[in-house]
Amino acid sequence: MGRIAELTGSVDPVLTKLAIGYKNPKFIADLVVPSIPVLTETGTFFKLGKEGFLIYDAKRAYGAEARKIFTKRESDTYACYERALEHPLDYEEIKRAQRYGTNFDVINLEQNAQQTVSLAQAVAKEKAVADILFSGTYYAIGNKATLTGNDQWSVKATSDPLGDIITGIKAARADMGVEPNTLVMGYLAWDAFRNHPSVLAKIKNSKNNFVSIEDAKEITGIPNIVVGKSIYSTDAGVFTDLWGDNAALIYLPTQGENAKGVTVHTVRFNVKGYPIVRKYANKKTLDIEETQIWGVKNIDTSYGYLIIDVVA
Repeated sequence: MGRIAELTGSVDPVLTKLAIGYKNPKFIADLVVPSIPVLTETGTFFKLGKEGFLIYDAKRAYGAEARKIFTKRESDTYACYERALEHPLDYEEIKRAQRYGTNFDVINLEQNAQQTVSLAQAVAKEKAVADILFSGTYYAIGNKATLTGNDQWSVKATSDPLGDIITGIKAARADMGVEPNTLVMGYLAWDAFRNHPSVLAKIKNSKNNFVSIEDAKEITGIPNIVVGKSIYSTDAGVFTDLWGDNAALIYLPTQGENAKGVTVHTVRFNVKGYPIVRKYANKKTLDIEETQIWGVKNIDTSYGYLIIDVVA
């Protein structure tokens, strides 16, 4: 047990590196909200106004100074919360791995434990992002629509998915000053969209009887389409679709843009230096603990458009 005693209560650089690089293809939270590193768990940030869209008389006479323009900055606060989970490894389990296997078997036990807590942390982050991005509470009155009855996409004869999306694009552009460049759909919404007759009719020379992501980009003119397919389990063991049946139109910073200065609907603040993985020795177990400190914040309810309940 010398290796265990040596590492007890310390930060494990190998497992920490694995936790930092952990990416699960099922999750989209990091694809649909920018991550902003911060130094403290709470603080103040500034939201820029729309002065950059104004047209100014910038003509200057010889000897005159340049016209000064001022940015209106509204301040807001953020809060990050510590989230820690740990996975115990029984010493008897470790002994068996050492006795019948190699040292790499013990390392695999630790890495599997770390990946288990990373998965659980990722599910929580996914849920936190979905609860804001897909909630009508975080969209202005004119920036959301709830579909009912014959307008829901699952009612194929009468609904109009493309028309609903175009309406959303126009409404979002009117508030943001730019067209949304990202369409986020829950799996149920995506399934209804890609199998809708009016959408299928837009595909040219397709051998498929459903719409692909690339087809959808071409049809809608939206360069980035992301589908949330992940599910989560309740304490009772019941699996639930995490992203539901909504669709959100948002703008995400492109390469070279700063997330702090563009029309972003929601961001995630992440305290620098995290996640961290530590190992603690108890009487009967070696515990693998992963700690993260982050918070999700809606920046502006007018920066996006939400289509709610697209499936009956």
